[in-house]
Amino acid sequence: MPEPEERPIEAALERLEAIADKLEDPSLDLDEAVRLYEEGLRLYGECAKRLDAADLRITQLAEALAKQASERPPDR
Repeated sequence: MPEPEERPIEAALERLEAIADKLEDPSLDLDEAVRLYEEGLRLYGECAKRLDAADLRITQLAEALAKQASERPPDR
């Protein structure tokens, strides 16, 4: 199955929240609950991967900035 086009993380988190709300419904059909659970796991993985990538990028930028600051000659 092809990967869906990457959606904004906010949209993925909103969908994840909607799935969680639906899964709390005791009248939900078992097959639908399993389908929603699978979709939720996929969305969770997608969000976690994107958040990890953003965290890594921020860390790299902070390290580059710190290195740049340490290499700058002091003001006189």
